Amino acid sequence: MPAETAAGDYILVTENIRKTFGGLVAVDNVSIKIRRASITLLIGPNGSGKSTLLNVISGFYKPDSGRVIFEGVDVTGRPPHELYHMGLARTFQVPQPFYKLTVLENVLLAARNHPGERFTAPFTRPRWLPVEEELVDQAFEVLRLVNLAHLWDHPAGMLSGGQMKLLEIARTLMSGAKLLLMDEPIAGVNPTLAHEILRFITRLRDEKGITFFIIEHRLDIAMRYVDYVYAMARGRVIAEGKPEEVVSNPAVIESYLGG
Repeated sequence: MPAETAAGDYILVTENIRKTFGGLVAVDNVSIKIRRASITLLIGPNGSGKSTLLNVISGFYKPDSGRVIFEGVDVTGRPPHELYHMGLARTFQVPQPFYKLTVLENVLLAARNHPGERFTAPFTRPRWLPVEEELVDQAFEVLRLVNLAHLWDHPAGMLSGGQMKLLEIARTLMSGAKLLLMDEPIAGVNPTLAHEILRFITRLRDEKGITFFIIEHRLDIAMRYVDYVYAMARGRVIAEGKPEEVVSNPAVIESYLGG
């Protein structure tokens, strides 16, 4: 397959990804396909290789072998900032906002190619001020989407844990992400807000066409919102399919659910 291929129905494809740490095989020849405008869930017990796979896809780790194809382009080993500018963004289990900046400022920082970041910005300020005003309007629209607009002037450090997760999603939206990799987006969140976050993700899939690839352990909540599921154990994919198929798979029950 050439470095650039027709993306087709899949926004992300991995081919035989392998990642080791010394003698430990963390990811063992994993191949997956993520369909556009879908919510795909990755499950598995602790140590099964889920987070390592996400780190390889998002550029934090380089695979020992295999390839990552995003939007038909081989992006294997590219650094996170390059992938970010291509439209592949990542959130973490523990949100990492700029705590002393306001909610609005956190969202504005995520905008790509802000004219104020250029070396010549101090000399061309009159020309980029209208762009900045447009970005502020866009940021408020994003904050309204995640129900944080009323907190726009609050320091991010004052938000609750669930609100910080919503802020992290808002930042990725501001970046123009096409594919969002999420590591346990509802971990540590009360059930009511967990459902709100997942309903919001579903709405973004339906209305904005954004694709989500999510690691989550709270299967009782997450399973009802996802389109497709991959299950990993010992570094390998052991099952894939519709949610009801995967949770009833004997290999998954044995390795993940402890049945």
